[in-house]
Amino acid sequence: MLPQDIIRKKRDKQTLTQQEIEEFVQGIDDWSIADGQIAALLMAALVNGLNNDEITAFVNAIVDTGIILDWESVDLNGPVASFYSMPGVGDKSEIIAAPVLAACGVYVPMICERMQYHAGGTLDKLDSIKGFSSRPTLARFKKTLRESGCAFMTPTEQIAPADLRLQSIRDVTATVNSIPLMIMSMLVKKIASGVKKLTVDIKSGNGSFTPSRQEAENCAQKIKECVPAFGITADFTFSLMDHLIGQNVGNALEIYEAWDYLTGAGPRNPELHALIQNICSAVLIQNNLAANRDEAFAKIDRALSSGQAADHFGRMLYEQGVLPNFLSNPAAFLPTAQVIKPVYPDQEGYVLEMNMRWIGLAVLEMGAGRLYQEQRIDYAAGFSNMCRPGMYVSQRVPLAFVHAEDSQTADLAALHLKGAIKLSEQPV
Repeated sequence: MLPQDIIRKKRDKQTLTQQEIEEFVQGIDDWSIADGQIAALLMAALVNGLNNDEITAFVNAIVDTGIILDWESVDLNGPVASFYSMPGVGDKSEIIAAPVLAACGVYVPMICERMQYHAGGTLDKLDSIKGFSSRPTLARFKKTLRESGCAFMTPTEQIAPADLRLQSIRDVTATVNSIPLMIMSMLVKKIASGVKKLTVDIKSGNGSFTPSRQEAENCAQKIKECVPAFGITADFTFSLMDHLIGQNVGNALEIYEAWDYLTGAGPRNPELHALIQNICSAVLIQNNLAANRDEAFAKIDRALSSGQAADHFGRMLYEQGVLPNFLSNPAAFLPTAQVIKPVYPDQEGYVLEMNMRWIGLAVLEMGAGRLYQEQRIDYAAGFSNMCRPGMYVSQRVPLAFVHAEDSQTADLAALHLKGAIKLSEQPV
């Protein structure tokens, strides 16, 4: 069947057959189907949805374009499991939780996303570190997992190559926020990484792709219905994304915050700590490494206070190309913006609401993400020391600090930030 007939069928709200899906994915993999045709099918799927059978067929077809990692041949002395944090603005939980879990005895292979429109991507954040290789060879990826307990990589020509192409097109065609497509991409990566146990953190709020709690629960239900076909057991946690969890938004700035959290260089943000505890405890309980949340929390706190979580993070970075002194001197490995200045509100007051999607788009427009596929990323761009709901701001207490490559970009980003934060004259 011609690609345009498959596109037309989904455009007209019809259900695609397994054969049609397999033919289309084969065309993605061998490049006989053009980017424009892929974008058209993605948009049709976003508008008209995919049922569970279509998701399953797409996942199987995409996984079959590459190999599935097998950990039986690797000398590991603990369970192999993974987790997925649904995209959210300023979310650095995957980067933090993976080494925490590694320090608790879980081996965590992470095949991750790059930019997710306004929400950012885990690998773009890690790529801001000088020397980091997000496309390691399979041998290096396996060695990293064995030596450090966690490893990160993007889909490659060997692992889910069709997803690699789909991911880059979704990012620049406003099709990231399709829940079926998001579930499809997530399952492809987790199946290809060879895991059978999965924890998914689903966010609700204006910075996420499931704005309401009901939508988040519907998303969880959709995943529950799909995973049995792949022999995967899935558990779920839920978190809020109606304000920033942590302080920084932007690739290198979020790496600084992850480093700060893991090393204990400063006080750990309580909301960020609660999020990490929530995700990691679910993984530990699911893999029988903790009997309950109290026991899991104790393990997590020991992993952090002993420095083991930070050590696993540093070891992972070293195995993936970063020099060993990153933990002691991260500034030498991360870019710094040319312009860093405070953003003061036009009037004083208490922070009432934050439009996280708007803030994410402001960071995207600063160059921290891609507006087109070939765009160079400004890894230093973003906001640091972000205000939080209830905080008093004034001409002496800024909303945040903007990091940009020039004054014009910084001024525009500051304007967007002020428009994204609603203040109240009364305490909140």
